[in-house]
Order: sequence, then C-alpha cells, then structure tokens
Amino acid sequence: MTTTRLLAAALMAAVLPVALAACGKAEPPLKATAPPSITGHVRVLDADLLVIDDKHVKLANAYAPEPLLHSRCWAESLASDHAAEFVKNLVQRASSYDFKATGDTDTFGHILGLVTIDGADLGDILYNAGLASRPATPRFDWCGPISKKAEGAPKISSLYNFSN
Repeated sequence: MTTTRLLAAALMAAVLPVALAACGKAEPPLKATAPPSITGHVRVLDADLLVIDDKHVKLANAYAPEPLLHSRCWAESLASDHAAEFVKNLVQRASSYDFKATGDTDTFGHILGLVTIDGADLGDILYNAGLASRPATPRFDWCGPISKKAEGAPKISSLYNFSN
C-alpha cells in the first residue's frame, strides 16, 4: 500500500504544476454593458409627440390617437397608450435618430418634422403598424367605426386587432 501511496504522491507532484500552469492568470469577470441608446436625447410624450434635444417635436406624417385628457372616447385613449408604449420601446432599443423640421409648427407651438429611428421613418412605422393615421382634414375619427376606406385611415380592422 505504501508503494501505491508513494506512486500517487509522485504522480500528483508531477501533474499538479502542469495543471496549475495551464490555468494562467485569472480573467476578469465579464461585465454586461447596455447597448448605446438614444433615451438621453429622445423622450416620448405621445406616440406622435416627442422631446428631441429639449425641443417639442410633432410628427408631420402621422397622426396618433390622443391620450385620455384629450381623447374623444375610451377606445382612442387605449389606442393612444398602446401606440405610445410602442414608440417608447422603439426609442429604448434604438441607437440612432434624426430629425428634419418642415419649418411649420402646430397650434400648440410644437415643431413639425420627420423623425427617423435607426434609419426608419417613425411616422411610417406607426402608420404601417396600424398605430397612427395619416394627417388629414378633418382629423381621423378614432372613435367611429374603423374603415380602411377612410382617407388617411390606419391599416387596422379594429382597435383590438393591430395587425394588417
């Protein structure tokens, strides 16, 4: 038995330095870093109303439903919440933005313009997702029966179904 123990000890003495040398220096633990975001520059007030670099900006090419205090019915208010949350998620994931003013302002003094997020036009994204209509006169009626035939109507069949 002693020979077996001596042989095991000799083997460990030969293998242990090699095994330890293979480990090398300990690597520092991986650190999770958040991807770059535009949230420091873009704040979402409503789906079509943002604060970009401290300027109130209204989308010139999309008209989103109005929130509770300005909506004309509960359906419009709910659609507004859904659309605003959609834009907030886009902004949180985005790494670039651009704003081109049209030179006009709305009745509240917001600068009208086109906003791109990661190279895609925000107004087009909202319209194609059924979360905004195209600006039209008279204003699109979010409380009336939804008809895809209405001028500037969003691409939805009901306020409960936001698919095309």
